Amino acid sequence: MQTKVKIVLAGLAAVVALPLAGSLVMAQQQKTEDADKAQEPTYSCSIKVPQGTKDQDLATLAKIPLARATQTAQAAVSGTVKQSGLENENGCLVYSVDIQSADGKFHDVKVDAGTGAVVHQETSAKQGTDREGPGEVENGKED
Repeated sequence: MQTKVKIVLAGLAAVVALPLAGSLVMAQQQKTEDADKAQEPTYSCSIKVPQGTKDQDLATLAKIPLARATQTAQAAVSGTVKQSGLENENGCLVYSVDIQSADGKFHDVKVDAGTGAVVHQETSAKQGTDREGPGEVENGKED
């Protein structure tokens, strides 16, 4: 009789544990998916782009001109400006200035379109096309 009770209890434990384990796995998967969906940038900005704003209308929101943003970026990273332009980075209005430094590396310098401050920098071994978009000005030949 005790063996039957143990078997029944073990079966009940399995019935209760399986859905619980499944829920835990699903919760972990959701957490991972949410982390994967985390949007850049993680920096703050002074101008938030209203949803639905078209790329061609971004210039009307900027408080500083492209020339000033380019100068600021070159002060942060010396080198040759390869391209620059105004971008909506997940709701933040920034100028993206791609600079090739003397060591051949490419620096993507983000300049706040409201304050003119450098808010982010990324470095890569080669210039990518993933940052190109409407409103960007190409100032040199891509490698």
